[in-house]
Amino acid sequence: MKPFFAFSSAPVRVLLGSAAALSLVACDPDSDPDPNQAITPTKTVFVVNEGNFMNSNAEISSFSKTTASVSPNLFSTVNNRPLGDVAQSMAVQDSTGYIVVNNSNKLEVVNLRTFRSLATINNLKLPRYFAAASATKGYVTETISYSGAPGQVSVIDLKTNTVTKSIAVGVEPEQLLVVGNRLYVVNGGANTVTVINTTTDVVEGTITVGDSPNSLVLDRNNKLWVLSGGNVVYNANYTAIDYTKTTKGSLSSIVPGQLTATTRELATNLAQPGRLTTNGAKDRLYYTFQGGVYSLGVNDANLPTTPIIKRSLYGLGIDPQDNTIYGGVSNGFNGAGKVIRYRNSGAPIDSFDVRVGPNSFLFY
Repeated sequence: MKPFFAFSSAPVRVLLGSAAALSLVACDPDSDPDPNQAITPTKTVFVVNEGNFMNSNAEISSFSKTTASVSPNLFSTVNNRPLGDVAQSMAVQDSTGYIVVNNSNKLEVVNLRTFRSLATINNLKLPRYFAAASATKGYVTETISYSGAPGQVSVIDLKTNTVTKSIAVGVEPEQLLVVGNRLYVVNGGANTVTVINTTTDVVEGTITVGDSPNSLVLDRNNKLWVLSGGNVVYNANYTAIDYTKTTKGSLSSIVPGQLTATTRELATNLAQPGRLTTNGAKDRLYYTFQGGVYSLGVNDANLPTTPIIKRSLYGLGIDPQDNTIYGGVSNGFNGAGKVIRYRNSGAPIDSFDVRVGPNSFLFY
């Protein structure tokens, strides 16, 4: 663990101990939460490391809050095989973890108490994100292709770990979220959110938001927030961004059950916002933008203009128990990445090494 006494260009690295098997407190962040429910204490932080494209070096690392120790190669250490090519995301249902491995076209299912593989769901089509609707049903978004054709959401039987149905949605579907008996899917290649009834698995409608939505969360007022990166347009030979045609990112709010959204544009189109997340009380939103991390209250009238963290982060997560901010640093995908921990004020605490491209965090 590397404590931060001040920002340093070359902090001393300290080797951390590792553990292959962990004792975990399980919860389900993808189901419809009660905003007033007590927060489950977290003991372990899982770090999703993408790895290099076409190198099959994706990995899950874990950080123990109790012992301050790191297991950098959790999946491969326990299962004696690589995780695969590009770990896009991870979610859980009860004590089972679901790791979406994008370029390997699969969903790895693991026991969170031992991290041993329980099943592998193969033959998915460029999967991106997973969400559980119940103990027996889950959903995964699939890009299918980057040709501009619609993507899909596949329905997963969590008892048999098989695909039972696929539902057409918008272009390049990304994150998804279950709220009550509805599934909300952001379509990153368009400017829409697809709404699916989880009882019938039929599309109820679409909601127009900003261009290229990438992430969404539910706040304590039971309101959905969708962050859109804006449509990035390149010049004719794809050597530079054409900012005269690139659109601004935006933040939209949606009342569940309605097919309309209220959208606010961000200040500039020179950067694309992403990684929308919330704190434990679900009364503040956080996102990355313009080489920093921005935060606003869910009832704030205006978008923030000053970042709380002035650093470009590849991954972002907020511990729901103590609001510690976790930031992933990719180091250009040229070697091991690292995680920096910050206080809620944005002041750095410490850091630790993980694997290539840490893009997201789960707290248990």
